[in-house]
Amino acid sequence: MSTQRSIRHLTGFSLVAFAAFPALATPLTQTVQPTQIAVQFELDATLEAVNQSTISAQTHGAVTALHFDVNDVVEKGALLIEIDNTQQTAGLTQAQASLAQAVAQNEDAQVVLKRNQRLFKQGTLSQGELDSTRARAKSAAAAVTAARAAVKQAREQLAYTRIRAPYSGIVKARHIELGESVAPGTPLMTGLSLTRLRAVSDVPQRLASQYQQPGQIQIRVNGETLEAGNVTLFPYADPAHHSVRLRARLPDNQAGVMPGMWAKVLFTSGERQALLVPDSAVVQRSEMTAVYTQRNGNPVLRQIRTGKRYQDKTEVLSGLSAGDVIYLDGYAQMARPATAE
Repeated sequence: MSTQRSIRHLTGFSLVAFAAFPALATPLTQTVQPTQIAVQFELDATLEAVNQSTISAQTHGAVTALHFDVNDVVEKGALLIEIDNTQQTAGLTQAQASLAQAVAQNEDAQVVLKRNQRLFKQGTLSQGELDSTRARAKSAAAAVTAARAAVKQAREQLAYTRIRAPYSGIVKARHIELGESVAPGTPLMTGLSLTRLRAVSDVPQRLASQYQQPGQIQIRVNGETLEAGNVTLFPYADPAHHSVRLRARLPDNQAGVMPGMWAKVLFTSGERQALLVPDSAVVQRSEMTAVYTQRNGNPVLRQIRTGKRYQDKTEVLSGLSAGDVIYLDGYAQMARPATAE
C-alpha cells in the first residue's frame, strides 16, 4: 500500500503539518484561530413536577376503602379512594322519582293546554282560563327541567364517592385514614407526575431584560445538557431580590431525575471570540497546565491558563495567541526533547 501525504481542514483551524501514514494522514499540528462561542450564564434551578396536586373531597361520607398509599404508582383513571355512598344513592333515587313525577305532571298539563286551546277556538272557554292553563303548562315544563338538573347533580354527588387519579403519577402523601369522615374540601391525597418536570430559576434583572426567545435557555441536570421547552418568564420581578422567575420544561420521561433535585439553567445572552484547543493538546505536568507549540519545527512547552470546556475542546484564557501552532497530541510530545517557555 502506498504512503501519501494529504491536507485536511478542521472547523476553525488550519492544519500546517502532517505525519505520513498508510492510506490516511493524521495531522500533528494546527494553527490556533479565534472561534465564536456563546456567552452563557449558569443559574441555579430546582426541578418541580408540572402535574402536582392535592385531591380533596367533594361530598360528605366516611372513607370505606383506600386502594393506594404513599410511593405507589397509579395510572390515570385508577380508583384511589371510596367513600360511603348511602346518602348519595338515596339522593339519586329521590331525584329520579321527582323527575318521573314532574314528567307525568307536565304531560298532563300539556294535554289540558291543547284541549283548552280547542275549547277557546270554539268559544266555550274564556281568555282568562286559557291564560291560566298556559301558565300551568309552562310551570310544569320548567319543573321537568329542574328535576333533570337535580338528577344530574345527584349523579355527580354519587360519582364523588369514588375518587380517581386525574393523571398517571405517584402518591406523594395521604391525608386521611380508613373510616375517617370527610366533608367537601377535606384533603385526601397528594400526587405528582414524574414524566413531566420543569426547572424553576430566578433570573437576575440584567439578564431578564436580554431574554427574547426560548432558544436562549438550556437545562443541565446530572451532567447532561437538555433543550428547554415551554419557557415562561414571569411578567414581574421579585421586589425583595429584584429577580424574575423563569420556568422551563424538560423533555418528557427523563431517567434519573425527580422533583426537588438541583439543576442548572444555561442562559445564552450573545456570542464572543475565544481561543479553543483540542483536549488532546493539553497536558498536565505537576501543577502546570501547558501545550506544546512549534518553534522552528521543534516542540516547545508553553504554560497556559484554561477556562471552560466545550465538548472536546478547552478554552485558553492566556498563554496562547491567534496564529500560534500547537501539537495536537501533547502527551506524545512529552517523550521527545522539548524546550520550556
